[in-house]
Amino acid sequence: MIRNNRIQKAGIALVLAAVLIVLTAAPSVQAAGSTFQKAYTNTSVRLLQQAAKKSKKKNVLISPDSVITVLSVLENGASGKTRSELKKTLGGISVSKFTRSLKKLHRRVGSSSLIRYNAANSLWYKEGEIRLKQDFVQKMADAYDMEVHEAPFDSSTLQKINQWASDKTEGKIPSILNRLDPQMRAVVLNAIYFKGAWDVPYIDPVKRKFTTASGKKKKVPMLEGRETTYLTVNGAKGFVKPYKGGETALMVLLPPKGTSVNTYIKKLSGEDLVKGYKNRITENIRVLTRLPEFSYEYSISLETPLKKMGIRRAFTPKASFSKMCGNAIYIDDVLHKTYIDLNRYGTEAAAVTAAIAKASAVRPQTEITVKKVYCNRPFVYGIIDTKTGLPLFLGAVCEP
Repeated sequence: MIRNNRIQKAGIALVLAAVLIVLTAAPSVQAAGSTFQKAYTNTSVRLLQQAAKKSKKKNVLISPDSVITVLSVLENGASGKTRSELKKTLGGISVSKFTRSLKKLHRRVGSSSLIRYNAANSLWYKEGEIRLKQDFVQKMADAYDMEVHEAPFDSSTLQKINQWASDKTEGKIPSILNRLDPQMRAVVLNAIYFKGAWDVPYIDPVKRKFTTASGKKKKVPMLEGRETTYLTVNGAKGFVKPYKGGETALMVLLPPKGTSVNTYIKKLSGEDLVKGYKNRITENIRVLTRLPEFSYEYSISLETPLKKMGIRRAFTPKASFSKMCGNAIYIDDVLHKTYIDLNRYGTEAAAVTAAIAKASAVRPQTEITVKKVYCNRPFVYGIIDTKTGLPLFLGAVCEP
């Protein structure tokens, strides 16, 4: 839904919320085309493709950074096939290299004095039920400044988790969980918040026609401007509009005429975005632009999309998160919520991702010694108290 929802002043907020919002108008912290950059963008596009497939002709908004950070935390805590599936989905890079690269990305963006960038991570686990590995806790604290909270997982815990999400997103995502059921053992949370204004603000919008995906024509507030960066990606033409300081920017791609957004996204790849951005034109160019003001909320369960992307074992009782804790747990769902409001001054948006872990009935396998007891002759039996071993009943069968 598109609407004219203005922000009062120019100190505008943005939470990184979609693959089309790039982190910088200059070359990224990784060299263009680097292994990490390709892995990150490929995963981002695949997430977008899955979300678009579910939403069809409706608005879609994801935060790849938020989702990828949660997946990285899970990968660090996983082992065996569970870890290998997470690793493959995240591009096949070693766990340590991916974690270091993501950490550098977050810290570089967060170090700017002209924007506000807050990336927050926390892990909540049920008291008396989970034994966290201290090595994992320390690694996540070093890499992602992760907070760790032991809690009873009752109504007070639910309130605290939702309050955490609200606080870290300036109230734009007031809640992420509806309930905590008895089988829940842990919740991994990420929230990303960025605040900035356009480097060159738009003037007042002009009402112009906009044709929706369903073919409906409507008049909407349209922002008109001139930009100095032009690019093409798979036939789509686009522009880049910087935020204050030029360290962050909005990248817009317009698919070719006759090609729907969903069809375009379906054929897109991370390499396409990397190549398109690398080859952007910034000299002797002026780009006349029109961009509608828009505002909407979006939420999605990522269980099915992530399974389609190759993360399967993590969602089954066969999952292994032995590097995270000494308990048998599996991922029940990954919830993702976003909000965005873009207008003449800048953009305000928010994103929270939550991975919910439940107790598994499967216990870690141990080596089994096989014995045979064939009661084909007289035997003794007892009914005992298992806590003390004391017999409640004793008997013998000599002749059944």
